[in-house]
Amino acid sequence: MNNIELVIFDFDGVIADSEHLYTKADIIAFERSGIEMPLAERNDIFIGMSFNQILEILTRRYGSERVVKYRDILPNIVKTLFEKELTAIPNVIEFLTVTNLPYYVASNAHTNWTKEKIGMMSIDHLFGDIIIGTDSVKNAKPSPDMFELAAKRAQVDYSKCLVVEDGIYGIHAAKQIDMKVVGFTGQTLHIENHHHKLMEAGAFLTFDCMTKLPEIIRSF
Repeated sequence: MNNIELVIFDFDGVIADSEHLYTKADIIAFERSGIEMPLAERNDIFIGMSFNQILEILTRRYGSERVVKYRDILPNIVKTLFEKELTAIPNVIEFLTVTNLPYYVASNAHTNWTKEKIGMMSIDHLFGDIIIGTDSVKNAKPSPDMFELAAKRAQVDYSKCLVVEDGIYGIHAAKQIDMKVVGFTGQTLHIENHHHKLMEAGAFLTFDCMTKLPEIIRSF
């Protein structure tokens, strides 16, 4: 008997291969707003954070004037890049198409923005009312609010949930309520020591190809 009854996916870097596009957008926006942050540091800190959390960190370090400029110019840069270049993580659509397990998306982005990205990839048919974003709960990850809400809506015990994350904040959130959590490292963006960071955060294991997910689910 399968011990997993619900899979909860992060979105960026797990379903959408988008983290490298966010990085590309930040390089442009940082230069235009006068923010000098090393790329490796940016990737180390920001992956999996909500936009408001990112703005808070940048404001403390660089001051409000530059960060307001960054905040105002970034969305158009991101949208332009995404409309041209956004694709799904290889093999994740195939998994979602054939799986019999219910699944949710829990993303540290606004629900409407996640739905817009889903539309860009023309995969709306795979996602009904299963998107949970920062507007759906009081607290973003690393709070477990999103995962708690997904389990509540699906009427599944936390112990029967598997979370798939590419960032440490989501892993921390899942661990707080004893959900099983695995780390995904197969996105285009290269993150230094990604496997080790996810394991240190508490992931049960990491994997780099979505074709491995069915066997991982069966292993629990």
